[in-house]
Amino acid sequence: MYDVVIIGGGAAGIGCGITLASANNKFNWAKDKKYLILDTNNSDLEKAALYNVPSFDYGISGGSAIKQMKDQLSFFPAIEFKNDQVLSISGRRGDFTIYTSSTEYKADIIVLATGMNKFNIEGLDVEVTTHDKVMKPGKIKIEHINNRVTDGIYVAGLASGVKTMYLIAAGDGAKVACDIFEEWTGKLAVSHDSVKDAIC
Repeated sequence: MYDVVIIGGGAAGIGCGITLASANNKFNWAKDKKYLILDTNNSDLEKAALYNVPSFDYGISGGSAIKQMKDQLSFFPAIEFKNDQVLSISGRRGDFTIYTSSTEYKADIIVLATGMNKFNIEGLDVEVTTHDKVMKPGKIKIEHINNRVTDGIYVAGLASGVKTMYLIAAGDGAKVACDIFEEWTGKLAVSHDSVKDAIC
């Protein structure tokens, strides 16, 4: 059983996962939480090159950027990254079952970071509409209110309809992680990079 399963391992999915897992050694309420990222290695970021992203080398390929982010995940034992395709999801908050091409997983909360190209996971009552903040036609987003699709299901990154820039997508993933923290703590919560973290 995972506390959060993130579907999609691009900027938003990994941004969400790193933010979630970074809280485990800082706060008692996060101490025993477990997270999983499921991904098919088909992120649009794989085909990109990044020239305007602080902290990455100028012109780094998207594939190299994703590799760096995956390497960063290894510092957080609370999170796992698995290559697997999600086919369907059933259940509700606290008792989701995620069926993949190889197995099934249980989750309390789900984050959809599936990108803007398509959404073909069966079993979820989500509304898929046109992504209106992208210049390419035929892109989609999942309807939500403040990243919450329904109880226990969030959407992050391009699937939430944000603009198609790495920093925006990654930041949207981190924002969703902080929203989940607020669910758990009942108040505003963040996980800073500094030694002295804050819940404000």
